[in-house]
Amino acid sequence: MAYIGKAPNTAIVNQTTSQSFNGTGSATAFTLNRSVNVSEDLEVFVNNVQQEPGSGKAYTASGTTLTFSAAPASGTGNIYVIYRGEATINPRLEHDANSALAATTGTFTGAFTSPGIDDNADATAITIDSGENVLVGKSVTTLNTTGLNINGPDGRLEATASGNVSGIFNRTSSDGDVIDIRQSGTVVGSIGTASGDLTIHGDVGIRFSGDDVRPLDSSGAQADNSVDLGHHDVRWQDLYLGGNLYIGGTGSANALDDYEEGTWTPAFSFSGGSVSYSSQAGNYTKTGRKVTVQGTLALSAASANGSTTVSGLPFTSNNGSGNLASVTFGLVRSLTTDEETLRGYLNQSTTAFTFAKNPTNTGHDSLDANQLTSSSVVVFSLTYFT
Repeated sequence: MAYIGKAPNTAIVNQTTSQSFNGTGSATAFTLNRSVNVSEDLEVFVNNVQQEPGSGKAYTASGTTLTFSAAPASGTGNIYVIYRGEATINPRLEHDANSALAATTGTFTGAFTSPGIDDNADATAITIDSGENVLVGKSVTTLNTTGLNINGPDGRLEATASGNVSGIFNRTSSDGDVIDIRQSGTVVGSIGTASGDLTIHGDVGIRFSGDDVRPLDSSGAQADNSVDLGHHDVRWQDLYLGGNLYIGGTGSANALDDYEEGTWTPAFSFSGGSVSYSSQAGNYTKTGRKVTVQGTLALSAASANGSTTVSGLPFTSNNGSGNLASVTFGLVRSLTTDEETLRGYLNQSTTAFTFAKNPTNTGHDSLDANQLTSSSVVVFSLTYFT
């Protein structure tokens, strides 16, 4: 509203303008809420009768003490004091919401509230140190101290939790990237979700789905038969598998379920007598169902008889029809038989191959152990299927 002269004071009165006391019939001194200089700064009433100020009269006043020359009668609020003169006022402390607040120091005794920050903590909630680190839940930048550090100068976020996860990134409503990884502002990779699966991809990627890991292309889509594992000059070292390796297809015919290398001990087997060995050695390679063996048998003594086989093959041959296998002899020496006609073959479901000699159009003979000598040597190889 309009006015003439000095603008009205919009401050608030913060000192008492009147006061009352209870008379006791014995008390003569009462404490004022405001300090006064002389008795005349007050108007005093007792039982609604105004008292005369001054020494030797009804009352005196100095500082914050009101003293009566005689004790006022007992009563509730029967002593009434009016303070003369202009009341002391203080400026209002509200800050203009449209003006900046400038301060060098300050302490809020209650909760600090703004449109962006609500502080209801019962201890120090946030510390901003001289290094421009914003610390939440801790007051030092030590990484192993539990809390959050927003490292301003380095542009780094450091989160430490004790016995708990130290970071949670949550995407709702849809699948897609949860975290973008960038170099100079350009996306080079991301971590995300796809139907509840974790995905990690850049130029290529992987998807962890149930009990398998699937390849992804640069868009994060599943990529069939188009992503390599390793590089021709940057290779992985060892691959440990407990199941099948599918090569060139996904059917059972493409499954490689085993690879093994080892040694085995070949031996002559017969129905009677015995032999002694100067050399008895063998090795094998098994790739899937295919087994290749090599062996050497050299005797130092021989006194045996009966149909002769070589036993001890590392795996039992297949029992399917037509699964015979032939033996190749690299060296046969010092047998009391025609060595040039000696052959060997492996039957189904066995771990021993049989010698055959003198083949004809209608049959062959077995090798009798009595044809072995103390200097007999047999070197052979055999490939068969389990």
